[in-house]
Amino acid sequence: RVAIANFGPHPTLEEAVQGLKDALADAGFAEGEGVVYEYSHGNFDPSLTPQILNRLEAWGPDVLVTVTTPMTQASREIIQDKDLPIVFAVVTLPVEAGLVPSWERGSERYVGSSNLQSMDAVIGFARDLLGEVTSFGMLYNTGDINDVNLVRYAEEAAGRHGLAFRSEGVESAADIQTRATALAGVDFIYVPASSLLQPGLPAVAVAADRMNIPVINASHPGVRDHTVLASMAISWDRVGYNAGRLVAEILGGKRPSELANHRPAIEEHSALVSGRRLAQRGMTLPAALAGCDCV
Repeated sequence: RVAIANFGPHPTLEEAVQGLKDALADAGFAEGEGVVYEYSHGNFDPSLTPQILNRLEAWGPDVLVTVTTPMTQASREIIQDKDLPIVFAVVTLPVEAGLVPSWERGSERYVGSSNLQSMDAVIGFARDLLGEVTSFGMLYNTGDINDVNLVRYAEEAAGRHGLAFRSEGVESAADIQTRATALAGVDFIYVPASSLLQPGLPAVAVAADRMNIPVINASHPGVRDHTVLASMAISWDRVGYNAGRLVAEILGGKRPSELANHRPAIEEHSALVSGRRLAQRGMTLPAALAGCDCV
């Protein structure tokens, strides 16, 4: 019995959930045969989180899967059974969030799969796509510890590459467009894998278009629908798959503290470019990306 608590029904998060199920099927826990799922999401409304977690705990799962940092953080206080193993997925910085003691080991309750993206990969891709860049900006959710810590990661990466860096905090979806406008003058805007910002990507795009600033997103769906120019993303399916492998280990008798957390490798990143957006900017695919099969 595997309960899945998802923060909201975004395509990237659904990819992670499907990846989790695929991993369990590959490990011999096929749906309807070796495993039964109970799935619920909160439509990105934090006020619904307690209700979802309480209901799923009452179902009596063998493992609880929490998708995103807000859902995982909430489970620390809401889940009353402290012996219930919890596997997280799409938690960017689980050590900084206080969920696990290190990347190499889970805690007594938690272990999971991160979606931490390499900012060096993002900057390298931006230079390949846009040419010489000297600055970039980033929006972040001030209420999400992962987003706050990602600002530090981005600032450190900017320093390594000699770029100026600016960040703007966002408190709610209604603030996104206004705060994006405050990044005027940067060479590109990076939108992280934030549970607040990803659903608000169209608002970022509207502001960026007015300022003629390209947007590089942390996931591909916004490029596939031509909302933004490009993305450098980890494989969301793989993040879920790695979480599913941990669930299988726990169903096999392991405890979270006996397992290591998963951090995406460089080869688990891929680029995508919107051909429509490229043409709108009067650009052609640069030689640095020739043969990338990423348009």
